[in-house]
Amino acid sequence: MIKRGILMAVGTIGLLFGYDLAVTKEADVPIKKSYVANIYSKNQVMVATRLMGYVKKIDVEEGDVVHKGQVLFEVDPADVYSFISQARGMLTQAQSGLLMAEMALADAKRDYERFKALYAKGAVSKRDYEKMKLNYQIRQKQVAMAKGMLQQAKAGFSRAKAQLKYAIVKAPIDGVVSAKLKKVAEMAMPGMPVLILSDLKSLRAKSFVKESDIDKFQLGEKVEIEIPALKKKLAGKVSAIIPAGDGFTHSYVVKYQFTDPYKGVLPGMYAKVNVTIGHQKGVLVPFPAITQREGITGVFVVDSNNVVHFKPVTQLMQVKQFILVKGLKGGEKVVLYPLASLKDGDKI
Repeated sequence: MIKRGILMAVGTIGLLFGYDLAVTKEADVPIKKSYVANIYSKNQVMVATRLMGYVKKIDVEEGDVVHKGQVLFEVDPADVYSFISQARGMLTQAQSGLLMAEMALADAKRDYERFKALYAKGAVSKRDYEKMKLNYQIRQKQVAMAKGMLQQAKAGFSRAKAQLKYAIVKAPIDGVVSAKLKKVAEMAMPGMPVLILSDLKSLRAKSFVKESDIDKFQLGEKVEIEIPALKKKLAGKVSAIIPAGDGFTHSYVVKYQFTDPYKGVLPGMYAKVNVTIGHQKGVLVPFPAITQREGITGVFVVDSNNVVHFKPVTQLMQVKQFILVKGLKGGEKVVLYPLASLKDGDKI
């Protein structure tokens, strides 16, 4: 005997002369189709170093979840120390140059002031006075140039020291390591990614849809994103339909956005996207009511006089424990588990 809790979804249940009965119900059932999809991150970050050097250590592996500020890898800073040493030498040289220029300026100033006083008394010629004045002005410009070179040397030294912090590379975002492009002892180049991080806060799903089905998708349409690995079914919606199709496979990329929280979902996971592509109207009948007589599929319908009539039906689709059929009307009583001896016109 079929469980009564199941039949309640269709209609009332009765028991008549040993037969279980159920009441049919009209229904408009959505037709769904599944498309293979994969989870990806809308925001991927290529993590690189600003230094050229050998990878000294990598603290993460593919699939690891990392947090912003976490150390990812280190580059051997041997070249940086060389640059710092060179910059320190240039700084020392610039400091010495300024000191010498200031000493020369002091001498030129004393000569200028002495010749200026002598010229005022008429003890030296104007030519000698102008010569000392020009020498003093030149020394002033040399000091200004030496100060400028010292500032440049200080800036270069600061930049060289600052490069040390780039030897240790930290995660710029919360995410998962989706690709590891370098190994320990391999050369890292400025701007060339060592790791790829995928942002866990911007996960999406995408699938390839045949051109024959692409007209069934609309932007904003609600979908169900199923993650078999997590045994989860999450609500989502169509976020993008890429208009440029693949000429070889004749398929288009459709992207989906989660509208449910997706804790535990990771980039690269396999998914199935269930999309409603239409609706089918019919009458729901419990599966145990379906029988055959002389090769014809149908059900026994009980009239008001408790007489059964065999009615052929066309099975449209299965809906859980029920069959959606054509050939019946809603509200009719049908016999469940009809005996093989039951025939059209019998009274029960």
